[in-house]
Amino acid sequence: MRVRKITEEAHLQLIRVSRRKAPATMWIRGAQILNVYTKEWQTLHVCLAGERIAYVGEQEPLADEHTVIIEAQGKFLVPGYIEPHAHPFQWYNPYSLADFALQRGTTMLVSDTMMLMNLPMGQVDHMLASLAAHPVKSFFWARLDPQTGKAHPHYTKQGLARMLEHPLVIQGGELTDWHGVLAESEEILFGLKHAGDLGKRMEGHHPGASVETLNTAAAAGVTACHEGIRAQDLLHRLRLGMYATLRHSSIRPDLPELVRGWKDLGLPWSPRMMLTSDGSTPPLYRHGLMDYTIRLAIEAGMPPIEAYVMATLNPAVYYGVDGEVGGIAPGRIADLLLLSAEDEPTPELVIANGQRAAMNGKLLIPTVKPDWELYTFPPVDILDQPTRAEWFSIRQEAEETPVIEMPSAVITRLRMQSFPTDEKGMISLAHDPKLAAIVAIDPVGKRKTQAVLSGFGNHLEGLASTYTASGEWLAIGRDPQAMAQAVDRVREMGGGVVFIDKGKIVWECALPLAGKFSPAPMEEIICRAEELIELMREKGHEHLDPIYSMLFFSSTHLPYARLTAEGIVEVKTGRIVHPSLPLE
Repeated sequence: MRVRKITEEAHLQLIRVSRRKAPATMWIRGAQILNVYTKEWQTLHVCLAGERIAYVGEQEPLADEHTVIIEAQGKFLVPGYIEPHAHPFQWYNPYSLADFALQRGTTMLVSDTMMLMNLPMGQVDHMLASLAAHPVKSFFWARLDPQTGKAHPHYTKQGLARMLEHPLVIQGGELTDWHGVLAESEEILFGLKHAGDLGKRMEGHHPGASVETLNTAAAAGVTACHEGIRAQDLLHRLRLGMYATLRHSSIRPDLPELVRGWKDLGLPWSPRMMLTSDGSTPPLYRHGLMDYTIRLAIEAGMPPIEAYVMATLNPAVYYGVDGEVGGIAPGRIADLLLLSAEDEPTPELVIANGQRAAMNGKLLIPTVKPDWELYTFPPVDILDQPTRAEWFSIRQEAEETPVIEMPSAVITRLRMQSFPTDEKGMISLAHDPKLAAIVAIDPVGKRKTQAVLSGFGNHLEGLASTYTASGEWLAIGRDPQAMAQAVDRVREMGGGVVFIDKGKIVWECALPLAGKFSPAPMEEIICRAEELIELMREKGHEHLDPIYSMLFFSSTHLPYARLTAEGIVEVKTGRIVHPSLPLE
């Protein structure tokens, strides 16, 4: 499979430069070059012919006044990194993520399409074609389910086929609706089979899965899984023929323990292992993208060469593009990184498509700037009535009220509890500052789902967000007036997150694109997200990632209780245990 097309003229030039019959366009001289195929460092010349590598060897190339010569004595040259599992809509967007990736040496992204499933297919085609012009190679995976518990017009056999058959979609998944597999959903099974029929990979999502479950997943067509949290989990996947991806994300920072655990097993590093940052929320990327992931692996005891191979050759082989990327060899696209030391994965110089693209974290070339006006993401606010504080007071309808507990940033548990009430029958949380109301507003159905939330923070007045998996608006707080104020401001911005304290807006971040992501550059989004994390820490939030927690409160693929438009759902059974109510 060609990652980038090559013309007949460029192909001929590639051959002539390799034979020293034509001058190289770039000559990298004196570097220690990582041979990912034999896992060794070699001192060789690397010569380019336009976008591709023409020669790797001991002989000097033919050069002329146009040849760019890079003196790289004492430096280390590695292939551009590959992120095999990106979620490019976590406040940032696919273009800002690609720019950031290029600055840090990640030259290929394989990304989620969940947000794109809300667009007409013509607009999806346009966006993917636009991203294909970026120096970072962007490929995608096709979702098989919306992970919201709602019916969705694009998740039909026809819709799934349309996405899976797109030439820039090289994988199906990630497969979050395991209940759909077990229930033999026609659409899910069609997607699994059709991906295999097309010769494309299928990413699983199986945290804590037994060997028996993994057997069924592999039989269904799953070819890789990034959800191993112990070294033994990696081994189970590898033994069943899957690729095992070692993850370090803002929600699951597992990589150091996985590396140490694998070393304790005494087994060799597998060519079927990859590394991923798993589409983290912005603050984690303060440290870098795949360069940071590699750094953590090395610091945990993984040999540097193995870490580089897991971020280059292994994912390239997995996706069937190792003839184009993932190594420093003749004919490959010239995505190359010049490092200051063997164990320093953040590059000094990034070469992409044979051009100097970034130096010391700064872009040297223009990239692709999107025109967001071309894309008709669903509007955030279609509600034809003003926000009312009464929406955020919880009436104790029975003897007990549902309480959602947070044992972790991802897991939620449901219990019932009786609360004191005021003269209007509304529950009071005054006795416990760790409790807050959580209300999901469905602007389409004009309904609300309410519960008490435990474990999100202390003395929270009002927080509102449209950054949710299901499209509902989320409000969390102890003061109905502050919660209404936060929701009002979110509606004014056309989507985003707002934090109210002492009756005032103390922080906000506009997310005007579908209410979930921003056109702003990555650095700005990282700063805004870090500010929110700091505010949440001041309010006693103890979990890893409150941003992901807000997203996941309505994600029905995660245990054990979630807020949906229909009410609070018990994920394991799909049963509505507390129904939603109409907005007054």
